[in-house]
Amino acid sequence: TLGKYAPAFAQYARYAKQLTGPFGQVVDKTITDPFIKNWLDLLSYLLSGLPADGTIGAEMAFMFAEWYRPDVVLDYPKGGSGAIINALVKGIQKFGGEVRCNTHVDSIQVENNRAVGVQLRNGDIIKASRAVISNASTWDTLNLIPDTAVPSKFKTKRQATPVSPSFMHLHLGIDAKDLPEDLDCHYIVVNDWESGVTAEQNVIAISIPSLLDPDLAPEGKHNVHVYTPATEPFQLWEGLDRKSEAYAELKAKRSESLWKGLERIIPDIRDRCELNLTGTPLTHARFLRRHQGSYGPALWAGKETFPGPKTPLPGLLCCGDSSFPGIGVPAVAASGMIAANTLAPVKKHLAMLKQVA
Repeated sequence: TLGKYAPAFAQYARYAKQLTGPFGQVVDKTITDPFIKNWLDLLSYLLSGLPADGTIGAEMAFMFAEWYRPDVVLDYPKGGSGAIINALVKGIQKFGGEVRCNTHVDSIQVENNRAVGVQLRNGDIIKASRAVISNASTWDTLNLIPDTAVPSKFKTKRQATPVSPSFMHLHLGIDAKDLPEDLDCHYIVVNDWESGVTAEQNVIAISIPSLLDPDLAPEGKHNVHVYTPATEPFQLWEGLDRKSEAYAELKAKRSESLWKGLERIIPDIRDRCELNLTGTPLTHARFLRRHQGSYGPALWAGKETFPGPKTPLPGLLCCGDSSFPGIGVPAVAASGMIAANTLAPVKKHLAMLKQVA
């Protein structure tokens, strides 16, 4: 499938090491300005959960090609994040697929050394026609597989995948009266560049999506999302009872840096706040069924590689940010396409390439 594109690829062969190695190597060779170095470190971290030294060069090359095209803007989906989900569901249903919500998978069913379906928490079994594809994290997927279904060496290696820290979140509903007219949708607050972007609670990301899409909030109001990307240690929260006073106190303490970061943008934010939902690593672990509420695997470019979709258990493929560099929708979308292409015959690959050419 690469054959017809070989000449185009050949001219970039000399950049192979830069694309597959850490982006930090490119930065160190080409950038001397301290602020620009810090800025590139920050952008890498927001995309991968790792600084430039740990982020693969190809990921940053792709993103910079998108960001810095003429007249490009940072889009926000009309209808909010839910609009992306609805579009994906529509695409699945268009081709005969079905999406089941509140349908927890309890285990992956294995027969004759092959993944053949999944068993739900309610006991129902869904059989796979071609394969079981897991978008759960590498750690959570392992918990779904019978102990004897994969070699112990594979399981040990996957379990040892380094884990990125988690988040703290504020989801706020605020009074929008008399806010500055030049307020932007997105802000990033860095408290101390010298501490580095990976330092606890040093980087605060802020979004006010209702500035771009007023339908996302009631008239005269705004919704605000504030979070610390991949700097909140799960160990501080492990074992806490979410209904306990200790949990409530720790939520208040660990969210204070978010409030202070937001106050640099909207000084009277606490007086304006009408709704406050605070999220913690336990929130992530609970609602996303995500191991330790993690941001994703901390696989450093040049030291470790992402495993891709295949596993030693026939019929089981993996996608998501445990199998492809990056976090969130980009990693899931790209890895999902790779998993799908792994199942499709070459003639279908060629037909698709001809269609999109």
